[in-house]
Order: sequence, then C-alpha cells, then structure tokens
Amino acid sequence: MHKIFSFRYKLSLLMFFVVLTASLILGVSQYLHMKTALEHDFEHNKSLVKDRVVSSVNDADHMYLLLEDYLAEDAEDILNKVLEKYHEKNSIDFDLYEFLADKEGADLYIIDSNNIIVASTDETDLGLDFNKVSLNFVKELDNIRKNGIFVSERIDLSAIKAEARKYCYLPSPDGKYIFEIGFLMDRYDDALEGIGFDSFENKIIEAYEFVDSITLYDNEGISYKKNNDKDIAIIDEKNREYYNQAIETLEIVEVNDKYNGTKTTYWYVPYEIMNSKGINDVNVIEIIFNDSLLQKHLKDSKYMMTLISTLAGVLALILGFFLAGYISKPVEKFTAATKEVSEGNFNIRTEVHSNDEFKILSRNFNKMAENIQTLLDERYRYEKKLEEKNKEILGQKEEITALYEETTALYEETTAMNEELEELLKENKKNYFETVRALANAVETKDFYTGGHCERVMHYSLAIAESLDLGDYDKNHLRQGSILHDIGKIGIPEHILNKEGKFTEKDYDIMKKHPQMGYEILSNLDFLEKSRKIVLEHHERIDGCGYPEGLKGEEIDLLSKIVCIADAYDAMTSVRPYRTVPLTKEEAIQEMLRNKDIQFDSQIVDVFVKWLREQD
Repeated sequence: MHKIFSFRYKLSLLMFFVVLTASLILGVSQYLHMKTALEHDFEHNKSLVKDRVVSSVNDADHMYLLLEDYLAEDAEDILNKVLEKYHEKNSIDFDLYEFLADKEGADLYIIDSNNIIVASTDETDLGLDFNKVSLNFVKELDNIRKNGIFVSERIDLSAIKAEARKYCYLPSPDGKYIFEIGFLMDRYDDALEGIGFDSFENKIIEAYEFVDSITLYDNEGISYKKNNDKDIAIIDEKNREYYNQAIETLEIVEVNDKYNGTKTTYWYVPYEIMNSKGINDVNVIEIIFNDSLLQKHLKDSKYMMTLISTLAGVLALILGFFLAGYISKPVEKFTAATKEVSEGNFNIRTEVHSNDEFKILSRNFNKMAENIQTLLDERYRYEKKLEEKNKEILGQKEEITALYEETTALYEETTAMNEELEELLKENKKNYFETVRALANAVETKDFYTGGHCERVMHYSLAIAESLDLGDYDKNHLRQGSILHDIGKIGIPEHILNKEGKFTEKDYDIMKKHPQMGYEILSNLDFLEKSRKIVLEHHERIDGCGYPEGLKGEEIDLLSKIVCIADAYDAMTSVRPYRTVPLTKEEAIQEMLRNKDIQFDSQIVDVFVKWLREQD
C-alpha cells in the first residue's frame, strides 16, 4: 500500500527545493562571475608587473647609459696611454697597473691576433681564448681590428665571472693587439640608487605576492645576478627554447608550468638595450608568476558561496514549513467539503477568510455545489419528459422505417450515377490523350529519323517526375507536353528536318522556330494550356542561351526543364541525320553532367542520372 503524503508536506518540500535551487543557482553564478573577475584581475596585474619590470629595467639601462658615457671618456684616455706605451716599447712588455692607479674596479686586457688575452690586470681572465667562448664576440673583435678606431660598447657580462662590466676597445694600428678596459659596474651601485640590472627586481617581488622570481638574462642566457651560492646563474635548459624565441621575435613568450609545486606562468619579455653596441643588444626578462593568491581568493569565494547556500537552505526549510501550513489550510477545508459532496451532501458550504484565489475558489465551489443540486432536480424533471417522448417515438416507428428505406434506395441510385460519370471522365481523358498522341505521330511521319522519339521523351519525363514526387496534375500536363514537344516541326520543311550533316545558319534559324510554331498550333486548345508552355520552352537553357525567348534559371518552368533533359538524352542516344553513331548511355550521362547549370537544371540532371543507372 502506497503511503499518502499530505499537501502541506509536499508544498513544504516544493518550497524548500525551489528556494534551495534558486540559492544554488545564484551562488554558482556569483562564484563563476567572481572567478572570471578574479582571473581577469590576475591577468591585468601580471601585465602591470610586466610594465613595471620593463620600466625598472629601462630606468636602470638609462642610468647605466649616462654612467657609461662618463666612463667611456676615461676609457679612451687610458687606452690611448696604453697605446702610446706600446709604441714606445714596441712590445707589450710593460706594467698595466700603472694606468689604473686611481681606477678602482677597472681592469685592462691585451688581446692578441688569435683572440687570446695575453696580458691582464685580472689574472682570472689571463689566457682566455675567445674562440672557445663566443664566435659572435670573435666577429666583433675582427670588426674592431678592421675599423681601427676606439669602440665603446654597452654593458655586458664578463666571460668567466659573469660580472656586469662596461667594456671599451682600442686596436693597435699594426693589427697585432686590441687593448681593452672593463669597468666593474657594481662599484657604482650608490650612483645607480639600487636599480642596477642585478637589483631592480627586489622591490617588485616584495610588492607583489604572486611574483616568484624576476631575472634579467643577457644575450647568452646568463643572469646579471648571481644565484644564492654566489655562482653564475644560467637560464634553465628546458626554458632555453622560449628565451631564444623571445630574442628572435622580439615578442613576449608565455609558458605555463609548475614551480615549487604551484601552477606558474613564465613570461619571457625581450628588452632591447639602449644605443646598443656590440653583441649584447637584446636581453630577456624572465618573470615567474604563481597563482597561489588567485587560488586562495577562489577558495574563499567558494567557501562563502557554500555557506550562503547552506544558510539559505535552512532558512528555506523553516519558512517553507510555516508558509505551507498557512497556504494548505484552505486546501484542507476544500478536501473535507469535497468528501461530503462525493457522499451526496450537496448542501455543504466552505468558508475561507482570505483575499486571494482561495476565496474565489471557495465561492465557486459553493456555487458548484448549488448548481449540482439544481441540475439533479432538473434531471429528474427531464427523465419524466423523456419517458413521455419515448412513448410518442415508439408510435412513429413504422413511419421512420419507411423513410429510411426510401433514403437507402436514393443513395444506391446516386452511387450508380457517380460510377457511370467516373467511367465517362476516364474515357474522356483517354480520348484527349489519344488526340495528343495522334498529333505527335503526325510530326514523326515527316521526320523519319525520330520515330518513337516523342514516346521515349514522354517515358523519360514521367520517370523524372516520379523521382521528384510530382503530383498527378503536373504528371498529366507533363505527359501531354512531352509527347507534343516537337509538334511545331509540322511547319518545318522536310529537307531541313532530314538534312544530313550540319545546318547552315539559315537552316538553324528556321529549325529554331518550331517551339513557337508548336505553341501557336496548340493555342486554341484550352485543355493543353499548361502543356503548350512546355512545347514553347523545351529548348531554353539555364544559362539563358536557349531559344526562342532566351529564358534562364528560375524563369523556365520546371516541367519544361524536365522535357529539355529528356529530349536531349534521347537525341544523344538515337540515330540522327547529323550523327549516324549515337552516344552510349554513359557517354550521354557524362555530357549531361558537364552541362549542369549551363544547359540543364542541376537537380534534375542528378535525379535523371540516378534513375538511368538504376535501370542497368
């Protein structure tokens, strides 16, 4: 036995689920909206960080440039003195330290013609072979020797220690040596105000929690800043590809990966050194973003949405219970009253004290009970009247029976007449068509090459109509129009109809008149009104190059398009005066396909070709 739940119980559940569902939908919608907003803000903040980083690097580069211009003047003076010493000694056997007496953080180098440092104040670089370090730098040294003038290059990292230095060069006129000076840039940190290439990122990382790392790499992938162990830091090989791509395209390269177990985004931002001279022309800034802050905000949002939805569900349950009790009270009254009515008590009335639909329902219920009682009283009176009428009708039984027999006889007579008229109509249609066929045969007596042509064209045309699901009305006119399509040839001289070989232009002009002649021959036959349009248009073409009226596309009647294709196919596959060897079926099909949307309607060609191939 199924348990019956009260209306109040069901209404409480309904209200609970409605409010809960609305709360969930609103909560999810709000969460998704907030998620989108947070992700958008995150992307915006990443762009802000990038702009700030580039701005900081640009500021550092600008300050370096000012400092380097100052250092270049000192460098040129010192290198000229070294060159003078070389000329004086006619060798490099002299003390380089004497030129750097008051230049802290500066070193002198002498590079021979084999690109090897043969003398230096920095013993670490002594013997360094640039051929094994950088071929690009070797090319730069060759250019310095070739030009033979003082060269001041922008800031670069030293080959062994990866220290940021300002390098200047002066070649000896004999081409044997290049004198080089390098200024250690970290000696000027005070002047740079803490925004050098190796220190600009600190404040930015502190300001943005979602930035893990910012590193500036030179054109060889070496960081301007040492790692935590004070060793040279080189870009990770797995990221070398993106670093190279940024240099080649001069566009930001974005890569998603994991860093310290957190989802991260790597940005490789190319930076072109100001007034670059030398090989260190493009550097790359690597910015590593983490999404931990974003995920924290999303988690907080999800928790808040869950809490709100839960509270809404509890509130919905409480409100639903009390509201359901208030709403269901009138329903309970109606239930009790309905039970009384079902047991035959139509004097029961309901009382609902509210200003809503329940009050209207109560009034209508009371009126219904009153009307039912009235109807029952009226039914009793009608039953009495029906008994009297039945007695009267039984007395008229014989009269009704006679009238029925008379009506039946009249129906049978009418049916017989209708059948006779239908037979006459069929005979009339048959006579019409035989007349049409006789007209077509009259044409073929003049043109002995086309015997049976009209019958075959009719057969093909009706097959196409069947494939296109045309109605009986169109098929009837198509049957007449197709068999009469060449009726106009009655007016064409026989020597032209049966002429072998190609027509002259004059002969062709006469032959092109047969559609118009046929149309005029049939103009006084009303029952062939639609069929004669087929006769007139069966030589029109889709591209408008047909005759007699040059119609094209949808201007040509559908039935005329059908006969056009059927006529052409039979002509191609039959013996004609101008072609003693007819085309095969497949050759004719290919010809029709080639002329789709040119001479023939594309859809009709497809339908006809399909039908022809099904006949094999």
